[in-house]
Formats: sequence, structure tokens, C-alpha cells
Amino acid sequence: MKRIGKLVKMIDNELHSAEEYAEKYIEMKADGNSFSSKYKDLANDRLKDANILHEIAVSEITKLNQVFKPRADMQNKWNESHTAYVEKTNWISEMLSM
Repeated sequence: MKRIGKLVKMIDNELHSAEEYAEKYIEMKADGNSFSSKYKDLANDRLKDANILHEIAVSEITKLNQVFKPRADMQNKWNESHTAYVEKTNWISEMLSM
């Protein structure tokens, strides 16, 4: 389960970076700065990385579930992390659509 924990941390880091880039994109776009699109690209790249890591985590969890049933607290932790991933990804995507 340490592997899953590491993946979750990596996903969180990518989403944090994506959110910072998305905020900078909005700020620069509002100022009329021509480099705003570069920040949008950076945010999208981080979202893509987070998605790849999320796919890996889901695959790892599926494999682990074939071997043993995780404890309720472990499953709850993953469910919370997955929900946070979906919500944050949606929020960042919404910011980038502005």
C-alpha cells in the first residue's frame, strides 16, 4: 500500500502545480498578457500527468484487490483521495475554460 500512497502524493503534487498554473493563466489573461496561454499549456500538462498517475494507481489497486481485501480505513482513504482528485481536476478544467 506504500506504492499507492506514493502515487497519491505524486497526483496531489501534479494537481497542486496545475492549479497554480491555472490561477496564473487567469491572472495573466485578465491583464492581457500574451504569455497567459503558456500557463494554460503548463496547467494542462500537469493535469495530463496527474491523469496518468491516477490510471496507474487504479491499476495497482485493482491488482491488489485480486490478492487481498483492503482494510476499511485503507479503502476509505483511497475513496477520499479519488473524490478529491475528481473535484480538483474538474475545478482546474473549469478555470482553464475561462
